[in-house]
Amino acid sequence: MDRTKTKKPLLFLCGKQPIVFAILCFILSVHGSAQEQPMPLPEPPPATRPPALEALESRLREELLKLEQESVNPESGTQDMPSLRKDGVVEKLLREFEEKKRRLNQPTTEGGDGSGTPRGEEPTVVEAIPPRDLEAEAMRERLQLSDVIASTYRAFPLLEIARLQSGVAAGQQISAWGAYDTKLEYYSLSQPVGFYETYRNGIGVARQLWWGGYASAGYAIGRGSFEPWYRERQTDSGGEFKVGLVQPLLQGRAIDPHRVELFQANLQRQAVEPGIQHQVLIASLEASMAYWAWVEIGNVLITQERLLEIAVKRGAQLEKNMKAGWSSRLDVAQNAQLIEERVLKVNETKLKFRDTAFKLSMFLRDEQGTPRLPPPEWLPIDFPTITEIPPGNFEQDFQNAVASRPELLLINLDMQSLRLDLSLARNQTLPNVDMTLRATQDMGLQTSQTNDKEEFQLEAGIIGDVPIQRRKAFGKIQSTQAKLAQVMQKYEFQRNKIGVELQSARNALDIAQQNVVAARELLRLANETLSLFRLEFDNNRRDLFFLLGQEVKVNDSEVKLLEAERDFYIALARMQAALGLDPLEQSTLLTPLLP
Repeated sequence: MDRTKTKKPLLFLCGKQPIVFAILCFILSVHGSAQEQPMPLPEPPPATRPPALEALESRLREELLKLEQESVNPESGTQDMPSLRKDGVVEKLLREFEEKKRRLNQPTTEGGDGSGTPRGEEPTVVEAIPPRDLEAEAMRERLQLSDVIASTYRAFPLLEIARLQSGVAAGQQISAWGAYDTKLEYYSLSQPVGFYETYRNGIGVARQLWWGGYASAGYAIGRGSFEPWYRERQTDSGGEFKVGLVQPLLQGRAIDPHRVELFQANLQRQAVEPGIQHQVLIASLEASMAYWAWVEIGNVLITQERLLEIAVKRGAQLEKNMKAGWSSRLDVAQNAQLIEERVLKVNETKLKFRDTAFKLSMFLRDEQGTPRLPPPEWLPIDFPTITEIPPGNFEQDFQNAVASRPELLLINLDMQSLRLDLSLARNQTLPNVDMTLRATQDMGLQTSQTNDKEEFQLEAGIIGDVPIQRRKAFGKIQSTQAKLAQVMQKYEFQRNKIGVELQSARNALDIAQQNVVAARELLRLANETLSLFRLEFDNNRRDLFFLLGQEVKVNDSEVKLLEAERDFYIALARMQAALGLDPLEQSTLLTPLLP
């Protein structure tokens, strides 16, 4: 075949279609590399060039031939030339050919032939794609939401404060039990100078009883010359044993301040666990919001850096084209201006990305509890897979939230504490009537002339008092009832708040799902439009200005998709917090999205 006959159509095709020129150069570089060597190399064995690669190369040549024939067909004109490129057939085959060639150049695996497949099996295009489990392995090295929530559980300071409240409540409970401690009482009194010389010593024990009473027992001995009006201080030679009991009959029998203090200390200890749970929900929600903001801004930064890289590479190519006379100085100037604008945008996004990393470090801490700044290498390459969440039953969700949320339990404990104060105040309106018992027995020889200490003595009676107005008790009742009414209103308001949080979170979740779908479609359409603009630009039917504008729109579409995905996961975190679900358990259910 005469080479001069085919040279003109090929040159015509390459002049009109720059991408065809690049494809032909690629094919010639693959097949001509062996001819450029000074010494011929032995032909590789058949196994090193699989049939799939040969088929791809053959199809690529056929499509190039069709494109060449259309380019020189006078009847088709220039309108038919971009049809094959618009369908993406050549580009797709070229990508498959490059991927297959890349796989063949990788080191051989055990039992393989250099293509990454076992011997005796023909590699296919699907096998050339890296398996998903390897990508999942790489994804697991990224920072996941479960890592942040686990770190928040372990070392977040506000959670530590809530946990330490357990020690405070336990100490208050022990202190309240101190009112029922057994007391050791003792005395030693001497009156060595004066007309009456006396020496008295005594020891005993006393204890507050559960039902408001007071019991005591002891031993005393008195020596000397006692005043006539203090004859009871004198004992026989062996001393005196005595016991006593005071038991309230009205005020202080059913309830007293010591028991109220102990009951309230028990309630404070019961409030520790729901207090920790409440703080977990708050801290985990804030951690989730900080994490998703970090993921979103980080991926926005990646898209903007990629857009900047495109502009920089195009600028270098435009400079070469301008020197060759293929591009104008206006195109170079427009692209240079765009580069600086994108540099400013990248720097602005970097600032936001670092700020979100600083905020995330408040929840991401090491073993010592020190905030740990997440490096950019930990950034997930995309959001986890978003699956459609079916509509829920509000009444059922509301009942579950009321049963799970710790705020209502904390309010219930406050109400119980106020009811104890109210019971005590009502009891204090009763008269103070106490029954008293006292028994004594002297031992040893008599020391008085009247010998009035030998017999067993028992004293019993009732003592009491009552304030006539009882304003202290009635005032306490009034204030406690008002506080109790306040807490009941607080309880009802919290129930309403839970319902509103559920509705708001559900509404945000539904809208976020719709926005994700719309943003994905917007990005798809923007990419298709960008492909058309590039095709028009390659055919000199559009100037660079339109192409640059469409690239910005594609970038804006990517940002909107990332924002929609961020809003979806923040709404999901709010929904989980409103339902009172375990944040750590919920975070482990998210499956990373594998591109």
